[in-house]
Amino acid sequence: MTRRSILALLFVGVPAAVSASLLHLKLSRSIPAANAVLTSSPTQVQLWFTQKPELTVTSIKLKTGTGATTIERTLAPLARADGADTPITAPMGAVLAAGRHEIVWRTMARDGHVLSGVIPFDVRAAR
Repeated sequence: MTRRSILALLFVGVPAAVSASLLHLKLSRSIPAANAVLTSSPTQVQLWFTQKPELTVTSIKLKTGTGATTIERTLAPLARADGADTPITAPMGAVLAAGRHEIVWRTMARDGHVLSGVIPFDVRAAR
């Protein structure tokens, strides 16, 4: 392959790959962050996405405990402020005890693509 052919592939292929990756809805960040260790209970969950997900079909749940003692509850109401790069928020509703917790979320893009995930975090007593 000639140098000119390689350069042509780079100029055509790289932008196409980058634009294709931007087409899909993805979680870009969260508060609490995955595997965060917090010294106090968070008051809300915040989820940022690469695109605006459909709020009407979005759910956020909190799982606490393990095995037979697992408790799961839905966090509501969900909200999203107008504007670019605004998170979906949900109130925690109660102070979390020290221990391992998981945010379990599910949402959908405008194109019908369903996305879900789990964000584990720990709450530790302040020292």
